[in-house]
Amino acid sequence: MSQVQSAALTLAGVTALFLLAVFAIWWLRRPRAEPVPRMPKAPRLPRESRLPKLARKARDPEPPVEIAPSRLARISARPVLDPPGEPAPQPAEPDAPAPVASIAPPPIEASPAPSLEASLEAAATAVERQASAPDVARGVRLIPHIPPRDAIHTRSWLGGRPRLPEAADWPRIDGARADFLAQISCADLPAGLWDGLGPRDGWLAVFGHPDTGAATALHLPEAGPPREPPHAPGDAWFAPYGMLRFGDLGALAVRAFPEWPVDLVPADEAGLDAAADPLADRDYDIADPAFHPFDWDTMIAMAAVLERRVAQLATDAGAPADASDELALALADAVEANREAAAGAAEIIGIIRESANAHPFTASDATAVMAALHAIRWVHVGCDPDPETGEDHVETLELPLTRHHPGAPLWVEDYRALLFDHAKHAWCADPDRLSAPARAWFEPLWRTLAAREAAMMGHIPSRYLADFDDERDAVLIELPTSGLMSRRAGDAGSVALIIRKADLAAGDFSRLRAQRMS
Repeated sequence: MSQVQSAALTLAGVTALFLLAVFAIWWLRRPRAEPVPRMPKAPRLPRESRLPKLARKARDPEPPVEIAPSRLARISARPVLDPPGEPAPQPAEPDAPAPVASIAPPPIEASPAPSLEASLEAAATAVERQASAPDVARGVRLIPHIPPRDAIHTRSWLGGRPRLPEAADWPRIDGARADFLAQISCADLPAGLWDGLGPRDGWLAVFGHPDTGAATALHLPEAGPPREPPHAPGDAWFAPYGMLRFGDLGALAVRAFPEWPVDLVPADEAGLDAAADPLADRDYDIADPAFHPFDWDTMIAMAAVLERRVAQLATDAGAPADASDELALALADAVEANREAAAGAAEIIGIIRESANAHPFTASDATAVMAALHAIRWVHVGCDPDPETGEDHVETLELPLTRHHPGAPLWVEDYRALLFDHAKHAWCADPDRLSAPARAWFEPLWRTLAAREAAMMGHIPSRYLADFDDERDAVLIELPTSGLMSRRAGDAGSVALIIRKADLAAGDFSRLRAQRMS
């Protein structure tokens, strides 16, 4: 061994001894944790036996339990769905050259499959949506809003004021300014209406000739501010409610079409079960607050009807020459009582006319007037001869002046028709103008009339129309006679505005045919 090797071994040994000494010093001086004292073992009680401690053994995993779908359906009360079929094997793709380098995309978490309950709910929603879709083969009805909704969201309406573009002139038909009848939002028309023809944006405004009943329509790309009609509607389209158009009461009606917002609903949803007028041929009293006048106009109109009808009480003749003594005596008493009733009514009429210009109208004014009229009694005498003996059977009715009796009509029924006419116009302008009792009476009645007298669009006519071919023609709109809308269809029950489908597709509404249906 050379001296170099000997020196290296010596250095290695010294280094090892030095490291061993350092480790021994660290081991002796390292910090030591305090030992945790053990809890003393509890002493064994007399006659106590203890089980030996056993080593814990890992439990084998339980095999999964499989439940048949039919059993699961019985437990959860849900129908069994057939499991999806296995996918068909895909044909093997031809070998492609391996790419030089490929990086696997990050795994994408699959969205959880929809639950059975969610699937059933989605299917039910789809069925309801399909069931509620309008049957375009039957067309759509234009049903007025009752009760009213927010006027800002009004999209279609009948009567009142059109919303023409500001630069547009008022439409004319054969040189005459036309009567405005309806304005319909084309965006709300079903896609399949008129076989899908016609516009589906903007508005369709319908006008009629005031005298001849001819009609036209305009497609408006945009709506402007409401525009007042230049004149009152003509006789070809206007007729007030009930019997107001006949006799001497027509001048007391509001000569205008009420502006009534409408919804477009399926044609088979209009219910016609309720009676058109629940008080027809009934005994009732207009002292009920539902029939009180609601402003000075209706109060003065009531006074006019009362004056015209009660005046005949003071001029009724006495008994005929061949009347029996019983009938002659009853008629004589009735004439005297009715003259007093007419005088009392005339006094109240004078008070109404004086008060109309003295102070603003209040509900207490109507209450006081109706109470005073209710206190006045008038007498009706009826006489029916006995079919066997020929003797007169005399019946005397003493009634309050505010009461209507089917066998003794005087003036109440005429006033109620006039109140109906004024109330619908006031309600369309501001429903709060009517009292709560009045709205509770009129709104259900108006809903019934709205269903019975609804205008229709895009349907097959239910009655015969001369020269109508459903392959060539379409019903643009049908407007029935309506007491609610103050509208008439000439001497017929309804008027249909017919357009050729070729014109409808081209957007040409200038050649409408107005055909009456009785």
